[in-house]
Amino acid sequence: MTATMEHPRIVSFVGVAWDSLSDLCVVTEYMDGGDLRSLLDNYVETGRAVGFNREKITIALHVCHALVYLHSLDPIVIHRDLKSRNTLLNRAMEAKLTDFGIPRERLDRTMTAGVGTSLWMAPEVLMGERYDDKADMFSFGVVLSELDVHALPYAFAKANESGDHQLSDTAIMQKVAMGT
Repeated sequence: MTATMEHPRIVSFVGVAWDSLSDLCVVTEYMDGGDLRSLLDNYVETGRAVGFNREKITIALHVCHALVYLHSLDPIVIHRDLKSRNTLLNRAMEAKLTDFGIPRERLDRTMTAGVGTSLWMAPEVLMGERYDDKADMFSFGVVLSELDVHALPYAFAKANESGDHQLSDTAIMQKVAMGT
């Protein structure tokens, strides 16, 4: 699917390489700035201030441009695994989406296959309910929260009220799915 997408905010497909039919490798544009999660981890390590600045707003706009492109295709393409690790940066801090291993053209009105990474999933996907391109928008909101506070999704919710132990990702996602 990546080979058919041409947009300045989507990592470009270069080709395919293989040693054998069972050892295929997709070759894409090189993004020398790493991924967004690594950048945010570096911000934490170096004590960078939380909140939005011009650089982070530009990254958010680049991701938004990529989503507008995907969702404007006919049929639309739902990324289904939008997260900070799938947002790559170049040296100029330009962001591009990658990892189209599980995107799906939406041929019908909605889908029910729950794929993606749970901490970034919309509640309807977690619940196995029908979903559409709005699920990508939920994931984008989670990425925006990462940009804002530099933390993984729900990092501040992991400690329970008494602070004596941490909630598991599964327990947190149950709360998200139930809206509590």
